[in-house]
Amino acid sequence: MTDGDKIITLSAIGQDAPGLVWKITDKVAQLGGNIIDVEEHCRRGLFAIYLEIDFGQSSLATTEILDQLRGLEEKTGLKIILKDTSQRELPGLPEIERYVITVLGIDKPGIMAGISRYLASKNINIEHCRMIARGDFFSMEMIVDVSGLLHMTKDTDPIAQMKTELKEICADLGQSVVIQEESAHKRMKKIIVFDVESALLEKESIPLFFDQLGGLLRSRGVILELKTEEKRKIETLTRNVQVLKGISLKQLQQLAGVLRLNSGAEELLSILKSMGFKIALLSSGLESILRRLFEGIEVDYAFANTLKLDAGGNITGELEEPILTDETKTQVLEFIMNLEHADPDQVIAVGDGSARSGFIRNAGLSIAYQPDEESVATDGVLKTDQISHVLYCLGLPMIELEKYMGKDSPDQKA
Repeated sequence: MTDGDKIITLSAIGQDAPGLVWKITDKVAQLGGNIIDVEEHCRRGLFAIYLEIDFGQSSLATTEILDQLRGLEEKTGLKIILKDTSQRELPGLPEIERYVITVLGIDKPGIMAGISRYLASKNINIEHCRMIARGDFFSMEMIVDVSGLLHMTKDTDPIAQMKTELKEICADLGQSVVIQEESAHKRMKKIIVFDVESALLEKESIPLFFDQLGGLLRSRGVILELKTEEKRKIETLTRNVQVLKGISLKQLQQLAGVLRLNSGAEELLSILKSMGFKIALLSSGLESILRRLFEGIEVDYAFANTLKLDAGGNITGELEEPILTDETKTQVLEFIMNLEHADPDQVIAVGDGSARSGFIRNAGLSIAYQPDEESVATDGVLKTDQISHVLYCLGLPMIELEKYMGKDSPDQKA
C-alpha cells in the first residue's frame, strides 16, 4: 500500500454533548488525517457523524491510526465504527452506480418498509435516506447503489425493470415516485418544459369549455360531435378548427374563461423562474384561449397554435403555419435546447407520459404527472394533486426547498 492509499471511514453514534465534533476532528488532525467527506446529525439528544479521512500524508501505520481512533470511544462516550477502505478501488470490485429515488404522497405506515423490502430483494444497497412529513404529506429521498443488482441479474435492462417494479410498488402504496441516475440528478438543470394540456391545465375545466362551445355552435347551426375522451383534451379543438369559422375571437376567448390551471401551477412556475430555470410551455391547443391563463407569469418560451382571422377579427377556420402537434413537440424541444446550448441531461420535462407528451422522453429527467395510463416510460410518476411537488424531485436541500415554498421548516423523520 502506498501512502496515497490510506483511506479510513469513521462512524460514531451516541448521546449528544458539547464538543463531540471537536474531540473527533482534533484527534484526526493530530494523526495527520485530512477529512474529505463529513456528514453530521443531531436530533432529540442523539448524535451521529460520518467521516471519510485520507491519511495518505500521515507517517503512522494504518494499524496505529485505527488503534488511536478507537480510543475516541472512551474520550467521547460514543460507539465508534472504523473501516479501512483503502482497497476499495482494486480491480475486480464492482463499480458503484447510484440512483436517486424520490417518493411523494400521503403519509402512512409501511412506506419505507415496502420500498426497502424490494430493494433488499434486488441486492440494492440504500446509502442515504431522508424523509419529511408536513401534515399528511410525505416525501422521502433515497440514494441507492445498484451495482449489486447489475452483477446479480441476467436481465437485458435491469434498470428499466427496476423502475417499472418500483412504480408498481409505489402505486400499491399510494405513492408517486421518480427515479434518476445520480450523475444526472446532480447535473445542473437549465430548462424545464411543460406539456400545457397534460401537466398545467386543470382536466376538469376542459369538458366545461367544450360544453359551452357546443352551445354556441348549436346556436349557429353547427354540431360538433365529440366522444367523452375527446372533450378532455384541449387539442381536440385544433383538429376541429374548421367548426370555429365565423365566430369572433372575442367570443371564443370569453368561453375559455372557464379554463383553469392546476392547483399550484402558477406558484411552481414563479418559483422555478426565481431559481434561474428557463421555462418552456408547449401546447398543441390554441394560443388565443390559453394566453389568459399565463398572464403575469414569466416564461421564456411558449409554443401553441395561432388562429387565422379575417379583417373583422373573426375566425377563418384555419391555423397559421407551422402547426404544433404532438409529433412536432419533440422538434420544438430540440430547437429550444439548441438555443440554450443545453444537452438532454440539463432538461426536465413534465407531461402525462402518453403519446401526446412523448417529447418528455428525450429529457434528462422525465416526469409523468397524473398519467391516465397504468404504465408509462418515464423516470417518474407524480400522482399528487399538486403540480408544485415537482420541486421535490430537483435535489434541493430541504432548507432551501422550504425557503422557495415559503413554508416553515417541517419536522423531519430519520
